[in-house]
Amino acid sequence: MTKTVVILGAGVAGLPLAHYLVSRTATQIPDLRVVLVSPNSHFYWGLASVRFALPVKQHGITEDKYLFPIEEQFSRYPNKEQFKFVVGAAKELHPDRNSLTVALKEKDKDGAEEIEIEYHTLIIATGTTYSGGMPWKALGTTEETRAAITQLQKQIDAAKSIVVAGAGATGVEFAGELGAAYGKNGKKSITILSPDPLPLESRIQDRVRASAKKELEKLGVKFIGHARLTAVTPASKGTEKEIKIELDDNGKKTTQTLTADLLIPTYGAEYNTSFAPAEMVSSSGRLLQNPDLRSPNHPNIFIVGDVGNLQPPQAIYAEQQGRHLMQHLPAYLAGDGKDIAPYYSGAEDKVQFAVTVGPSRATGQVGSFQLPSLLIWWLKGRYLGTNYTPDLAAGKRSLGGPLPK
Repeated sequence: MTKTVVILGAGVAGLPLAHYLVSRTATQIPDLRVVLVSPNSHFYWGLASVRFALPVKQHGITEDKYLFPIEEQFSRYPNKEQFKFVVGAAKELHPDRNSLTVALKEKDKDGAEEIEIEYHTLIIATGTTYSGGMPWKALGTTEETRAAITQLQKQIDAAKSIVVAGAGATGVEFAGELGAAYGKNGKKSITILSPDPLPLESRIQDRVRASAKKELEKLGVKFIGHARLTAVTPASKGTEKEIKIELDDNGKKTTQTLTADLLIPTYGAEYNTSFAPAEMVSSSGRLLQNPDLRSPNHPNIFIVGDVGNLQPPQAIYAEQQGRHLMQHLPAYLAGDGKDIAPYYSGAEDKVQFAVTVGPSRATGQVGSFQLPSLLIWWLKGRYLGTNYTPDLAAGKRSLGGPLPK
């Protein structure tokens, strides 16, 4: 009897899992069939978007380093009948009958706009999407992602003053790239807004956050803390925008108006869970996970990456969760499907965080230890992963290195 494993999402968690199951597990389980479902025809390396969103002349990163056709990556496997790629978005999950309705991006050969896929096991790795059409993550289609990158590059090139709204990891990394390219040399005015007194999220140590602020300021980036964006309107003259912010200084609120050519939001990440029944979704909008990465009450549904609620939505945790499933799914699929080792014990809660601030500086934290800038630059900042993404897309490795045997 065929065992169909459906994987929703082809990002840093879903794509390596699909490669692993096709290249390793399927050769041991002849009746295994892997179906990968993604609204994007290409794998998108969004982790480097903070750099390649700038005009290409600033970094030299071409599209072939961050967009890879997914179907082509699986064409080298001899067992092609055990794999299928569906370009579509999950519309409705029916866990009571082990099936999923998928809205196709293009009609199939029979003219259908939707298909129903039955599964033995479902792996949900749908991740997040940014609101406002920003390409920090893949958009609705690969074509939309391409268009958003091109538009942003043109806007940045034309602007003389830029305000970055949001000072989380994406905002800090993006503002750092802008500062290194334009702020340090005075070519453009760069400002970053944060609702907190320091950049980055509050779970990060203040000394690490202060280090990020200091590095931004070295690059000519103006940091405005305690700031909340309230309105954006065209200026009375020219092409500039009036950006109204509310400043909160220990309860004393004042309003300030900034003028800039371009406002770029780096906040607004939304979890891709609209297809899931309400009982599977937590109050945060993420999917509930048991310690073994299963969905509560659904032992044949596994959840990995940003979309799950066990750990912070970071690529490092998506990688670790994906690897855990790689190591345990073969025995689960070969057996009765009941037992799988727990992934999460609570010890994984220590902070693991690294953020680049321009191409040559960085800061971060592991546990209570502040990571040296040089170490993060060596491991991450030099290339932002674009040196190994072709191998990742092709299934030769995952974020953390070669796939398990």
